Amino acid sequence: MNARPICRVNQSPLIQPHMLLTALKVKLAAMVAVAGLDTAEMPGTSAELNKVLEALASDQAAAQKAAQDKTTGPDVNKSFNDALAKVNELAKAGDKDAQYALAHWGVLSNSNVNEAVDLYRKAAAQGQVLAKVELAQVLLQAAPQDQEKAKEAVKLIEEAEAADNKVARRLLANLYVSGAPNVGINQSVEKAKTLLEKGSVAGDGESTLGLSQLYAAGVPGLAVDAQKSLDYLIKATEQKNAVAMSTYAARLFDGDTATETTKALVTKDPAAAMKMFEDAAATGFAAANRLLGAIYENGLGGNTKSIKKAVDYYTKAANANDGEALFRLGNFFEAGIKEGEGEKAEVVVQQNAKSALDLYRLAAQNGQASAFYNVGVYYETGTVVDKDPIKAFAFLLKAATSGVPQAQFRLAGLYQQGTGTSQDIVAAMAWFDRAASGGFAPAQIALGQMFETGAGLGRANPAAAALQYEAASEAGVPLAMLRLASLNERGLANIKDNKAVPNMARALAYADLAVDASQKAEVAVKYRDELKAKMKAEDVTEAKKIYDSKKKADPAAPAAATDAPAAKSKGSSKSK
Repeated sequence: MNARPICRVNQSPLIQPHMLLTALKVKLAAMVAVAGLDTAEMPGTSAELNKVLEALASDQAAAQKAAQDKTTGPDVNKSFNDALAKVNELAKAGDKDAQYALAHWGVLSNSNVNEAVDLYRKAAAQGQVLAKVELAQVLLQAAPQDQEKAKEAVKLIEEAEAADNKVARRLLANLYVSGAPNVGINQSVEKAKTLLEKGSVAGDGESTLGLSQLYAAGVPGLAVDAQKSLDYLIKATEQKNAVAMSTYAARLFDGDTATETTKALVTKDPAAAMKMFEDAAATGFAAANRLLGAIYENGLGGNTKSIKKAVDYYTKAANANDGEALFRLGNFFEAGIKEGEGEKAEVVVQQNAKSALDLYRLAAQNGQASAFYNVGVYYETGTVVDKDPIKAFAFLLKAATSGVPQAQFRLAGLYQQGTGTSQDIVAAMAWFDRAASGGFAPAQIALGQMFETGAGLGRANPAAAALQYEAASEAGVPLAMLRLASLNERGLANIKDNKAVPNMARALAYADLAVDASQKAEVAVKYRDELKAKMKAEDVTEAKKIYDSKKKADPAAPAAATDAPAAKSKGSSKSK
């Protein structure tokens, strides 16, 4: 298959934009507040710390219930600030678990890393195992080239693994897989496998999944074994590992495809796949919720299409900061979504461009490249925000460098016009070229026009222009066909001895194709008829042969995509 709830959107026929976004904001704040702390992983915590964390968890649960019931609940930000002050007092008094909690929260909220490291060290020195593991991760990430810090990190990982910490065990296994001789870890797949097997026997689904991945990829010293990989994947699902459940569910959904070298080990079973997706989603795993959203949105796997269910699952995934789900919800709010046909159609999501923009911003914050593009277009067009070419350029640049062809095309236009940046024709051509190379037809046409006129080159290159128009023409774009017809009429598609050689037959063939592709647009019909009127009979006959051969090769070429990842609406209300 290719594609802790806080807002039960399927309980109401209409999702109000402000309700969803408020719920999302509550969830985001609550995530920072609890930050994944689990006292079950912190044996021996003091009664004072337990009391603070229990009160915080209680407020979080009450806030989530209030969001679901559309009532007023506790202010989770105030609850967190109150808890933070009390935990800080305990940390200053030497409570190792409080020191760990402060460091953990600080890292997740992007606070001063040095302060977090200092707190982690104080807690680790008192034997706080989680502090050792997370300090090791911070040291490896913050100073990957610092050998002394790397050695300290490895020592902490080894100590935590000896204390039976499952995260440390997996980290140490990864170090053995890749090898880190500069810190005393020589590559040893056998040692890595032994560590993961130890974790798997202890019930750690993540370790079991790691074994599945090792056998699937094959590494020096461990050959690929598809059956063992599948066996471990199934075992990881039985250990309720959400990633494993989603991975196995995806294979069940479509079934394995046999190749010349591999057998199909998993038989297609959409019903079992759906059950497993549901189990993974129930753990709060964002990807599973997003995939269920896509399944119900498109009616895949024999499931009845349901926009309500799709929005519900996308919302759950969005609440876990899934960029793709946030982006999809943004699409829904931008367009407005109904379920059903005609007068019986029921509004599921009310159109609201401002809510769409807010969701796109959240999606962009979570790394969704197309969301950067959409936010950029909002600023470029002035949709529910004041026009801001500089902000538009910045967002489009982020999307373009992430490989979004629509953004590359639009960014090229900004460079070409000098909008939001200094005019730079060379940069414009480079971005048009990147988008065109990705098969984006509007960029192929724009680049073709630059080649045809010589803009940015100093001289025209009609042969290069023809290649770009040809690519867009094969994608079914009428304008590209007309441009090719014009080049052939003027003889610019075929230069011999520095002389233009008209090819009227090819010109007429492309004009006829443009008439078809444009559904007999007036400009195409007029050009075709004027061209035909001045041609010889034998050229018209030859044109028919060229036309027939191209229609036979591609009888129904689809119109190329010219729109954004999500079409922009022209809103009139503004927000700064």
